[in-house]
Amino acid sequence: MFNKIVSISICALIAITTILSSVYVIGEQNLAIVTTFGKAEAVSGTGMHFKIPFIQNVKKFDSTIQGLAIGYQEQDNESQEMDSLMITTDFNFVNVDFYVEYRINDAIMYEYGSSDPVGILRNISQASIRNTIGSYKVDDVLTTGKSEIQSVIKADIIKELEKRQTGLMLVNVTIQDAEPPTTEVSDAFKSVENAKQQADTNRND
Repeated sequence: MFNKIVSISICALIAITTILSSVYVIGEQNLAIVTTFGKAEAVSGTGMHFKIPFIQNVKKFDSTIQGLAIGYQEQDNESQEMDSLMITTDFNFVNVDFYVEYRINDAIMYEYGSSDPVGILRNISQASIRNTIGSYKVDDVLTTGKSEIQSVIKADIIKELEKRQTGLMLVNVTIQDAEPPTTEVSDAFKSVENAKQQADTNRND
């Protein structure tokens, strides 16, 4: 009787383990791929799914929006001049910080298309940012041209991403900060900007 109980318990445990290992859940903020004998297939739809235990493997990915800080360290906002210092078309230097937002939109491409998708996105972004800043005057970069510069860079990055198998989708590019590289020049530009704003106020008055 004891041996029978042990045998039944073992069988029940194996059955429960098999059932539990055959069920997985995909949340609204996840993508997943199922691998069967080395062949990967994307999982579509949120909720509960089933797989063949010990034969199929599931890997989940976070599909929420993530970001890259370019020109500064996101942890402490410390400037990194190697990435932020650029030259404009009128031969002025400027420090510009960018934040690039992206998300995974193709799990299979992200996992197998390249060895470092986020690194590729960073390289593309840095090249596009420098090329774009280099085609604008310093006044545009610091004041009135920020929106247009962001739009140009975003379109360029999207175009370049389409050529590469990263599985990533660009969401947005934002100028976090733009200023001259020295305090003296920065103060001068602020004075000019304040004068422009005061002139607008006087004109409206």
